[in-house]
Amino acid sequence: MEKFSKAFFSMRMMAVAMIVFLVAIAVATFIESANGIQAAKILIYNALWFEILLVYLGMNLISNIFKYRMFQREKMAMLAFHLSFLVILIGAGVTRFVSFEGLMLIREGQSVDYIYSADPHLNIRINDGKMQFKYKEKMFMSTITSNNFSIPVEFPKHKNPIEINYVKFESKMIDTLVMDSKINSSVLDIVTNGMQSNYVGKNDFLMAGTVPISFEKKNTPKGGIDVRENNGKVEMKTDLDVRYLPMSEMQKARQTGAPIPDSLYQIIPKNEWVEFKTTTLYQSGENQFVFKQLIKNAKKALLPSGKKDRGSDYLTLEIIDGNAKKIIQLKGGMNTIPERAMFNFEGLTYELEYGSVELKLPFAMKCRDFKLDKYPGSDSPSSFSSDLTIEDPKNKVNRNVKVFMNNVIDYQGYRFFQSAYDLDDPKTPENEEGTRLSVNHDSWGTNITYVGYLLMSIGMILSLFAKSGRFKDLNVKLGKLKEKRSQLATIFLVAFLIIGKTNYAQNSSSNAEHNHESHDGDDHSMHDHSLENQQAQPSKSSSEKPIFRIISESQSDEIATLLVQDFSGRIIPF
Repeated sequence: MEKFSKAFFSMRMMAVAMIVFLVAIAVATFIESANGIQAAKILIYNALWFEILLVYLGMNLISNIFKYRMFQREKMAMLAFHLSFLVILIGAGVTRFVSFEGLMLIREGQSVDYIYSADPHLNIRINDGKMQFKYKEKMFMSTITSNNFSIPVEFPKHKNPIEINYVKFESKMIDTLVMDSKINSSVLDIVTNGMQSNYVGKNDFLMAGTVPISFEKKNTPKGGIDVRENNGKVEMKTDLDVRYLPMSEMQKARQTGAPIPDSLYQIIPKNEWVEFKTTTLYQSGENQFVFKQLIKNAKKALLPSGKKDRGSDYLTLEIIDGNAKKIIQLKGGMNTIPERAMFNFEGLTYELEYGSVELKLPFAMKCRDFKLDKYPGSDSPSSFSSDLTIEDPKNKVNRNVKVFMNNVIDYQGYRFFQSAYDLDDPKTPENEEGTRLSVNHDSWGTNITYVGYLLMSIGMILSLFAKSGRFKDLNVKLGKLKEKRSQLATIFLVAFLIIGKTNYAQNSSSNAEHNHESHDGDDHSMHDHSLENQQAQPSKSSSEKPIFRIISESQSDEIATLLVQDFSGRIIPF
């Protein structure tokens, strides 16, 4: 046993474990880039084998501290390094198992005391009007991993056992309109307030504001509009107060500049099938929409977007109640507020969600005002900030704060970052009405990790002065190397002086033998050997002075106000 313990906690095994750790986090980076963070968490970061590896590294660090007696004075630098890595591992563990993060959405003038979790959860609620079954579990999903699970449900006094089984998971999918002559179905094209087309397939519905519009749906939501195909015509039936106005009549009325009178609108009778007219504006309260067209030989389908930042995640489940089965598709995922699926099945009411869940905070945050600044001459945002109020009656705190990019707020272990904003209407960006704050609750994990970094810095400093340290050995070797270099430099200097003196003597001797024999009888009185006359005259171009244009102070101020648009479309000062 002792032999096994020595081998298990040896430096060789420690090196192997470190190599496995480094390879694992490198592979996790590639997995995250190709398949998303959920795949990396399932396969590596949150995997049991990776947690065991980190525990082993921590145990090996503790073993080496005692094995090599690092509490001695001359080994304090090594002790500091080992303790720093150990503390950093502990901080990472606290972050992994205790901390959490999420998103807070606040509308102007409202207070919110909860956040939406970043991690996805499967949330199930089943009731019969008297009793209720609840299930909530954190679940990471990926397209490259096995996500199989089965949830048995024993509902009291229900005649059959219930099972909820996993079917499939699809990531980054977009709702796409597919048209083909072989498709034997139709799709409604309805334009809502955003002036964008919304496609509604059969047995599906669309929310036009607060009004559900169903297209031949079996379980039609109450308080909405039903649409059907009947002998080549499109008909509608409603139990709401709905009126309509042909677009041609509306354009005529607008040409006069006067408000459209109510007398031009026609009322649709309730609970009667009537023609669903195209190019007609329908209104129900504050909600309005236009039926643009019926697209034949078409259907809606989920297709991969091909981009990491576009599309939604979908989890498909199968509900089995005795011999009855039902397939349900849930839209949601990580960092996503889920769409609730609510339906009746075999006498029970189901509510299912897959995505972020609400996490209660011990205080509330109020958004007093949200400010958005844009680049001049552009709709691109240059900066945005939120004026907030921390409301904590329990601790008698009511403090005004401001959060913007690179300026965070810390309160009771929570950190708030300005991440994004919501607009009432994307086409009117001046009407910003909500702020989005990223929230992180990891004060313990962060502070413990910082202590580890501090110990590492102390270890680096101590290693510079340790008598038996590596830096001390290098310093001694550098000193010896400097002595050898100084000796070699002296030798080279002496040799250089000797050689230089010899060359100078040879050159002096040859100059003394200046031959004037070929100039016998010539007058050398005008022969000027002076150095001054042999110097080259400076060029004309080098003597020219640069020309400076001087403008007045008022002209400089006017130029400073000039705005220029660069090649990327951004407005910059002159």
